[in-house]
Amino acid sequence: ENGKLSGRRVEEQEEGARVAVNPEKKHPADYAEWKTAEAGHNLRWPSPWGWGYPGWHVECSVMATKYLGQPFDIHGGGLENIFPHNECEIAQIEAATGETFCNYWLLNNMVTVDGVKMGKSLGNSISIKQALSRHAPMTIRFFVLSSHYRSPTDFSEGALDAAGRGLERLNSTVALVQERIGNATGEDVDTADAAWAAKLDECRASFEAGMDDDFNTPRAIAALFDLSRDVNTFLNSDQPASRASLKAIEDLYRTLGSDVLGILFEGHASGTASEAGGDLLDGLVRMLVEFRQEARQERDWAKADAIRDRLSEMGVTLEDGPEGTRWRLSR
Repeated sequence: ENGKLSGRRVEEQEEGARVAVNPEKKHPADYAEWKTAEAGHNLRWPSPWGWGYPGWHVECSVMATKYLGQPFDIHGGGLENIFPHNECEIAQIEAATGETFCNYWLLNNMVTVDGVKMGKSLGNSISIKQALSRHAPMTIRFFVLSSHYRSPTDFSEGALDAAGRGLERLNSTVALVQERIGNATGEDVDTADAAWAAKLDECRASFEAGMDDDFNTPRAIAALFDLSRDVNTFLNSDQPASRASLKAIEDLYRTLGSDVLGILFEGHASGTASEAGGDLLDGLVRMLVEFRQEARQERDWAKADAIRDRLSEMGVTLEDGPEGTRWRLSR
């Protein structure tokens, strides 16, 4: 409940329900602290019980307490390992020391592929390297955060594509805010908007409520999308936007999206020389944008679409608006 490990004890497991009961055990819930190692075994040390090596549960709990101390704060892992692994870790360390093993358990649910549990034996496992060859790192991060860690995560190309589009919408809003900050001039520069301050406080409160609710990252992301809807409506209206308000909006995106979730601004750039990495890139893209605009004026839609599609293949996204065409790097 709320990140705590399930309270059921190993003694409550039905005998033989998980695997066949080892006849050497006095009780079905018993587990090996030390395993016998035959000659030639690559893990083999002398002990009062003969040559052998520590069991899986001992390995993990000893490494955790050695490097993280006791009690350490957060233990990760998978829900399927509550029994026997996590409960055995607790039993042996707390019995040996009389102290709490760790404070919180964040155990993720299964990963499925198109609704089927991922596994090497099924031939549907996907490595991180394979996923990164098809999708940007931030897209994968956003995809994982879009489902609660204790809910099954269904991996599919369609779901990854949808996550990429969702992240792109957030980044597009942030890029537009950054652009407006640079264009803010005159009397509107330093006047803060009390109404926007209230909206930002509301967004922060909603985001934090989600994260406080057992790391409910989908709820936190929903707060960012709600904010983006209001920001886009505001920036596409005729209302004046003060630089102070725009900067406060950008700072909140950076704090919640980047600092907390780590999903915004990674590899993100908009159509300015400083963000794109130099005048040359900015000039080349702007030149192609001008060629595309000329083609549109001449109603040569095929050429205009070809320029846009080719830039998209290279990771440059064009966005047409009332003030002209903006560009930004999409990966």
